[in-house]
Amino acid sequence: MSWRITLSQTYNVLIATELKGISEDAVKEIDMRLEEHGCEKIPTLNSTWEMKCDAEDESEAKDQAIQIFVNVCRTYPFELRMVVHAGTSQIIRRKKTFEP
Repeated sequence: MSWRITLSQTYNVLIATELKGISEDAVKEIDMRLEEHGCEKIPTLNSTWEMKCDAEDESEAKDQAIQIFVNVCRTYPFELRMVVHAGTSQIIRRKKTFEP
């Protein structure tokens, strides 16, 4: 019988966003909800977040961060553009439009 040991690490994931067509009140609500999910706003860059994710690799960490971010944002109608990066792996670019 072979056993596969899965070791997870903690990755810092950087998420830079552009929120188009959204009200200031909705942005404040999203900011608050992201903080509740463990995202830390980077004060020197507008709409940029850092999130710590426990994952097997950098790709999984980025996928987790994207899923959390999108789930928080989908409540509001607007266009979300994001760039997600972790470690030395490829940068992910996503564009999503949320309908009312």
